[in-house]
Amino acid sequence: MKLFLKLAAALIVLLILTVVIVINVVDPNDYKQQIQEQVKKNINRDLVITGELDWSLYPLLGLKSGQVTLYNNPEFEEKTFLDVQNASISINVLPLISGKIEVGEIILDGVDFNLITNKDGSSNLDNLQAEGTEVVAEAAKEETPATEEEQSTEAVDLSQFVLSGITLTNAELQIIDHQTNENQKIAIKSMVLSEFAFDKKSHFSLTSSFKNEQVDADIALEADIFIDSTLNNIELTGLTIESKVLSDALADSTLNTTFTSGLTYKVDTKQLDVKAIIINNKFTGSYLDGDIYINSSDIHITNHNELELGKLTLTSSLTGSALSNNTLNTNLQTNLAADIQKQTAKIDQFELKNTIEGKDLQGNVNLSFKEMNVSDFEKILIKQFKLVSELNVPAVSKDKINSTIESEISYDLAKQKLSIDSLQSTVNDIELGGQLSFIQQSVPVIRYSLKGNIWDLNPYLTKTTGQNNDAASTEKGEQAAETEPDLSILKELDIKGDLTIAGLLYEDIRIGKITNNLTVKNGKATISPLNAQLYNGSLNIDAWVDEKGGANQYKATTSIKNVVLIDLLKDAAKVELLSGTANFNLVADGKGLTSTKIQQGVNAKGDFKILNGELYGINLSQEIRVLKAKIKGKTIAPDKLVKKTDFASLIGEFTLQDGIANNQKLLMSSPVIRLDGAGTANTITEALNYKLGVTPLSKAGEETDFLDLDGVTIPLLIKGTFSKPSFNLDTEAALKEKIEAGKKALQEKAKEAILGNKSSDELKEEAKDLKDKLKSFF
Repeated sequence: MKLFLKLAAALIVLLILTVVIVINVVDPNDYKQQIQEQVKKNINRDLVITGELDWSLYPLLGLKSGQVTLYNNPEFEEKTFLDVQNASISINVLPLISGKIEVGEIILDGVDFNLITNKDGSSNLDNLQAEGTEVVAEAAKEETPATEEEQSTEAVDLSQFVLSGITLTNAELQIIDHQTNENQKIAIKSMVLSEFAFDKKSHFSLTSSFKNEQVDADIALEADIFIDSTLNNIELTGLTIESKVLSDALADSTLNTTFTSGLTYKVDTKQLDVKAIIINNKFTGSYLDGDIYINSSDIHITNHNELELGKLTLTSSLTGSALSNNTLNTNLQTNLAADIQKQTAKIDQFELKNTIEGKDLQGNVNLSFKEMNVSDFEKILIKQFKLVSELNVPAVSKDKINSTIESEISYDLAKQKLSIDSLQSTVNDIELGGQLSFIQQSVPVIRYSLKGNIWDLNPYLTKTTGQNNDAASTEKGEQAAETEPDLSILKELDIKGDLTIAGLLYEDIRIGKITNNLTVKNGKATISPLNAQLYNGSLNIDAWVDEKGGANQYKATTSIKNVVLIDLLKDAAKVELLSGTANFNLVADGKGLTSTKIQQGVNAKGDFKILNGELYGINLSQEIRVLKAKIKGKTIAPDKLVKKTDFASLIGEFTLQDGIANNQKLLMSSPVIRLDGAGTANTITEALNYKLGVTPLSKAGEETDFLDLDGVTIPLLIKGTFSKPSFNLDTEAALKEKIEAGKKALQEKAKEAILGNKSSDELKEEAKDLKDKLKSFF
């Protein structure tokens, strides 16, 4: 026994002496060049060791280095691939005698790693091997098949391996993408792995930060790691991740997150169990404030394929300016089962409940579906999708707005096509149903066919205040700037569909059944046609608007047939100017879609025909009767009825340019009068300026005398505005014309008397009668 101990002691002394001699005799710096050449040969990168390589003896045998730099290939602007300021590794020599491997602490300090993508898409991670390595390896594999003995490896007793730890400090990973001009930095302040040995727990911690142009985050991670010596059981317990995030998307608010979970993986059964996940998100700040809490049951993954999540719950309570200072409370309940091998997934419970509380908005919004099935990881089918809401929006409606959307939804990932079938939606009494589809591609394709009931929009119109802010601004000489609508989105859409609704109520305007076909393509939106039932008649519109690179253009062809005009004017414009059955045709085009550009820049040409109507504001027949009576020296009591002029037809043609409607052909006919003339209407100021002529007509078979107004044209001037027109019948001019006609008649009678040999008494009597009638003019 004593001899054995002496031999053992001698061997230990000999080993120590050998180590001491090696350390003192062998200078590792002599091998720098060889190390650099081997790196170049094996990974096709240049390595430069600028720091000193030193041995260490106490407490363990180890090797230390100063700065070591690995360079990128020349085509990269950033020269450095990896740079390490200080590194050290050691090993306990004595346990090697008994077959036990004890590695000392691995220390790395000041590590910079650059991951770079050039504009051509190449990465500095490409080609990290010697030239021809892959070819040679494949050829060797084909020529010399491995024997069973060569394939077997000698079992290693991992229970004898001990690593004192790993410490990484002051490390930075920089991700540079020259294709997107993005630069992201991950700084590792400290990464520590405590003593690691198989069949024992080891503690791991990481303190780091992440930064790019939009996000600045601090992240800390801790966990206990267990790996058995057979490499069959791997456990990660006590996993905790804490983060603090500042982001442009969150404005002035901060997000603090705590994540806790764990996992167990069994290699032989390929069973992965993820322990219950708990995520607590806390927002602080005026933009967003509150909590989001997520909790799941254990997640089971069997044979790398089958995944089962029994329950996932999300609850939150948030407020802030991002939510218009409303408070949003949310509760989500769902689950998930998936088979990766079969490429299927299923959710048979999904309920999302939201409650909103605020000054301007209160209510709830609930979303649910009965089942979601995924096949081939491409086709998604959602059955009995339902979105129900009950909201109180005082600014929109005094009553609650109840809405429901129900449908069957499918999505084809390969075709990137979303289909919504059997759509049934309601907003209080407004209904809309049908189907629509959406295909995601460079220009999204949207197709739809929808039908609705009578839509009463009045309960949802924004209420106006008692103050007229626009008028106040005008008094101060201020005018709101108008902005041309940006229709560039029309170039990014391909839309085609039809919509039919049973009717529409907007303020006092009543429209019957409406059908329209819409097409959007290549920056142009076309409605062709839009048909509507309008006040016992019909409306037809064919129109388009073209984006034209920002210089918006439009054209519309409008036709109105057999419309009850008085009802339309009263409901739409609040005026009673004309009645009758109206027919109207208009072709209009222009550039610019602001209110001012449309008013001032529209060019139009049209015609109209109104049958069996009335012109309100003046009774021309009564005015003529008064004039006739005055001529004959009589008076007529004032007409107490509504002032209006009946007519059989009113026809006209007009053009519209620079905001002026020029009506050069206007003709109104009735059994007793004829009205014709021309005028203008300013669509901007609503000013009227018409000069017309009224010609009384005698009834067929009626005897007239020389003082009747038959054939005399009476000037009629129409001024004022659309809502308050004024009528001025120039009877003085008509009287002067009639006097001249009377004088001529007297002269003619005198000639007839002379030629007819009438007695002087008869001539005096007729002259006296004419003179009496002429006196009534004055």
